Amino acid sequence: MIELKLDYVFRDMIISALRYALGRRTYITAETSEFIIENKAIIDNRMKQVMLRDLKDYLERRNKGFTTDDKCDYEVWINLYDWLNNLEVTND
Repeated sequence: MIELKLDYVFRDMIISALRYALGRRTYITAETSEFIIENKAIIDNRMKQVMLRDLKDYLERRNKGFTTDDKCDYEVWINLYDWLNNLEVTND
């Protein structure tokens, strides 16, 4: 079994994966969201706030017409935003 070090760099890699997936319009959008939700125990407050900010910025740009995606992708991102917003983080 591989043991992962849950440190600042690892968490930044997940944030980077989210940023990569935003606007991709491929299977990676749902997979990234699912990965984050399935691994909620690794989310600390900093990570949560950064992802919420990135999602909010993306959704605002989309709603202003600066970026486009498919309806299913929009639903993935709005659902992830809502899930993160309601997630209680116990670790910092």
